[in-house]
Amino acid sequence: MAEGGAAPPSAAMRGKGVSVVVTIVIAVVLFLVGIGAGYFAFRAPPPPKTTLVVGTNVPFPPFEDFNSTSGEFVGFDIDIAALVAKELNWTFVVRQYSSFPNLLGDVGVGNVDLAVAAITMSGTTGAGRNSSMAFSNPYYNANQGVLARVGSAVTCVTECTVNDLKTYTIGVQQATTSLDWANKYLRPNMTNPNQQIVVFERVDTEIAALKGNQIDAVIIDLDPAKTYAGASNSGLRVAGQITTGELYGIAVAHGDPLKLLPVINRVLANIRANGVYSQLIAKWFA
Repeated sequence: MAEGGAAPPSAAMRGKGVSVVVTIVIAVVLFLVGIGAGYFAFRAPPPPKTTLVVGTNVPFPPFEDFNSTSGEFVGFDIDIAALVAKELNWTFVVRQYSSFPNLLGDVGVGNVDLAVAAITMSGTTGAGRNSSMAFSNPYYNANQGVLARVGSAVTCVTECTVNDLKTYTIGVQQATTSLDWANKYLRPNMTNPNQQIVVFERVDTEIAALKGNQIDAVIIDLDPAKTYAGASNSGLRVAGQITTGELYGIAVAHGDPLKLLPVINRVLANIRANGVYSQLIAKWFA
């Protein structure tokens, strides 16, 4: 026995103590792992997606517009989006963007499921967009039009050229083919392009500026130009067209994380085959 105290524990007893501690630690670890495994094993999966969120930018008739009487979004693009939702067996809601660039930015990162807004997917304009979003197969061929006031001096012989337009003040919408065309072709040939090319965020404000004599003409997609000119007492006319040979596509997030493109492309193929596409053309472009 050692002086001043009891004898130290034997080697066997020391080993047994360590063994008990290890056993307790292992038991605690297994218990905690079990809780975690149970959490992951028994946590309810997220509910399946049942609503298609569709982004658009109105007014841009006949592709998209808002009917203030019915309180609903309407148009060629909206009808196609509704058919996509039907194919998915989902409901759909439309989210309006007053800014076209904001719509493009949001669909690219998935803040809306898809965007329908007469979005050009081809040419120089489309090339820039393809790097930040994904597109369906093309669903419409388009050109640009020149919208002017009835009785104004803006004239073209069917096809509007740079010489026809370079002396006028021209309105265009930001982030669109009209702006790209004006910058590429008109700007180098204008006397004062910074004042002659007027960029608007919204189509309705540039149409109002045209009607209010603030600008001489608007370059806009040809079908909307025809729609605005054809409205009752519009005071507007289509002076001519600018052939751009654009293709419109339905946009989804970059990489198509929701795998919507196969569904959209199937719908587009089916409605061309079964005659529904022709019916929509007659409904909105007659």
